[in-house]
Amino acid sequence: MRQRVFGKWLLRIRRSKLSRLMAASIIFFNLVFLGIVVLLAYRTFSAVTFNEISKSRLALLNESTKRGFDFMANVSGTAYSIAANKTVIEHLETEPVTKYLMISRKREITEILQHTVVLNEGVSSIEIYSDLFNDVQQSSTDLVFPVDTIAGEGWFDKLKQADALWVPLGGSGNEPYLIGHIQHLFGSEGKTIGYLYIRLTADDVLKQFKDIPAVLDGQIHLVDTSGNLLLLVNGGSAVPQKAVLEPEWLNQHTYEGNDGYELLKKDGRTYLVMFSRPSTISWRLVQVIPTKVLLQEVRKADRQIILIGLLSLLLSALLAYFFIHNMIRPVRRLIQEMRKLERGDFRASMSESLTEEYSQMSYGFNHMVNRLQELMQSEREASAAKREAQVGLLEAQIKPHFLYNTLDMIHWKAMDYNAQDISFMITQLGKMLRIGLSGGKMMIRLRDELEHARCYVSIQQERLPFSIEYTEAIADPAVRSYYIPKVILQPLIENAIIHGYHGQDSGPLILRLEIREIKLQGSPPFLQICLLDNGQGLPEGWSMEQVNGIGTRNVMSRIQLYCGEPYGLYLANRPEKGVAAMITLPVIETEAQLERLLRDL
Repeated sequence: MRQRVFGKWLLRIRRSKLSRLMAASIIFFNLVFLGIVVLLAYRTFSAVTFNEISKSRLALLNESTKRGFDFMANVSGTAYSIAANKTVIEHLETEPVTKYLMISRKREITEILQHTVVLNEGVSSIEIYSDLFNDVQQSSTDLVFPVDTIAGEGWFDKLKQADALWVPLGGSGNEPYLIGHIQHLFGSEGKTIGYLYIRLTADDVLKQFKDIPAVLDGQIHLVDTSGNLLLLVNGGSAVPQKAVLEPEWLNQHTYEGNDGYELLKKDGRTYLVMFSRPSTISWRLVQVIPTKVLLQEVRKADRQIILIGLLSLLLSALLAYFFIHNMIRPVRRLIQEMRKLERGDFRASMSESLTEEYSQMSYGFNHMVNRLQELMQSEREASAAKREAQVGLLEAQIKPHFLYNTLDMIHWKAMDYNAQDISFMITQLGKMLRIGLSGGKMMIRLRDELEHARCYVSIQQERLPFSIEYTEAIADPAVRSYYIPKVILQPLIENAIIHGYHGQDSGPLILRLEIREIKLQGSPPFLQICLLDNGQGLPEGWSMEQVNGIGTRNVMSRIQLYCGEPYGLYLANRPEKGVAAMITLPVIETEAQLERLLRDL
């Protein structure tokens, strides 16, 4: 879909006139320039204003944290006073003998807790959790509950690792949002005998900040130094709502004791996040305000900048008209002369212009016209030469046919005189010629190349005075159908026969041809053809750079030309005796692969 839309726009541009494109380009450039100016001005002014606002609000947040959380120390003091109350500890530490005594002690503890609630403004309730009184029935006025009542809370496991803990208790419907202070109650032996639970309403906490309204702007996160969210405030109201900041972010940024501020991008919006220094009870405020709200006044300055930009755009459009008019006139002249050239009128020419670029274009056009005239003359001459070459090709096709017929005639004449050896050599030579020519093909199948090599060895075995033993070892018969460059084995066998044999006393010359397909992990498979002989080997210190034989150089060049750099021919002495000539070739199984290879040459 995108490519189709892009193609339509590209077609419109190609069909548009140059004058329109230049005018559109100038207007577009001015619009981009205007946008950059507005953006830079807005960012510069916004950055300065943003930093000043952030610093002043952070100072206000630190002051509010210092003043607002002092009352929370009283809650901790209340908790410690109850935990040190001798009556409470004695009633929780010693197990009552009778149920009546259980009920009596439970009521005494409840009265102490109720009296403490009355004396502490802002405390919603105070409760104690102990399993000591589980055998008596619970009444509606009791403030002592079994431990199982809070054992299922998510914060209970954390309480086991700390003496005291502040936790958010949430709220729903008409119920107020609460914050809880939970503390261990220890007996005389230092063991936990119960848990003290003090509940505070969120409104009681917010009352401490009402005298500084700006502190409650945006979203306020009340957290401890571990990054745990205790209370979430939205615009001064503790209404349950999704927090902007994730728990991971709070944990990462509130772990240290420093204050600060930074920008946060989330869900396509940008926020200013400020976090104060921890209070005396290790609580801190984290305020989140959308930057759009902070910078409303800054955006008013953008209108003036846009107005100035529009005036500049109008002025540049007038100047562009005069500029484009003088620029397009020589181009239109060039188009007229090119249309003459399309009609075959080689008298087309361009006159020089005042500007250097148009003068060079005029010179290039006139030079092109002259060059076209010369090329047309060359094309006429090439056509005549092509006709002569076609006649010569027809004649050349007759010659191989004549040669095959002549060899066939010699073969039958030899059979008439019962000259079997001559007939055999003529037959092998005919096969070699047919495979070698292969109708002009550069690549043939491996089985044809092997047949070509056998014919050559057979002829040499007949004509040479020493014995030649030739064998083939092919690991997988399927490789016989692979395509390889033609006539690459015969030159190597010829070198092994000419340079490898070193006297009749040394025994027969043994030639062994090993062919296998090599598959390595992480690289494409390749074909390995190795010709081994037991000859006298290469001279000492010989290297591939010293190859000077015509046949060997031809094989190396053709492999590099047809197959590429990774493949080629390598010669080396064998450890036991003789030479190993190894050819590496790409695996070409089908004609489609062969066509792709030849097309990429």
